[in-house]
Amino acid sequence: MQSLLLKIISIPLILLLCTFWFESVTFNKPLPFFIITIILAPIAVLMEYVFLPRLSFWSVFAADFIVSYILVYAISSLMSGAYVTLWGTFLIALTFTLVELLIHRQIVADQMRHSYN
Repeated sequence: MQSLLLKIISIPLILLLCTFWFESVTFNKPLPFFIITIILAPIAVLMEYVFLPRLSFWSVFAADFIVSYILVYAISSLMSGAYVTLWGTFLIALTFTLVELLIHRQIVADQMRHSYN
């Protein structure tokens, strides 16, 4: 549940920061923020529960990047008010994946801590 809450908070912040940092990312309306968050957050949590125990850490990292890249590009292509180039999508996916890296490290550390108690 913490992971979902972190994603619901971090995804719009990542999109907002990328809008300010990169010229290739423009969101003129708030709706794309919500749509991307509503779709990407549960998928990312599901991927954590399915892939994190089974795959290597870096495989999950790559899967997060690929899924976030495809979803952000597809959603921003379909939404009016969202103008994101391929390079902008790459930067958003990379930023999201780096945040996911921190979340995954915390999840793995918590699991290791609980398994030794």
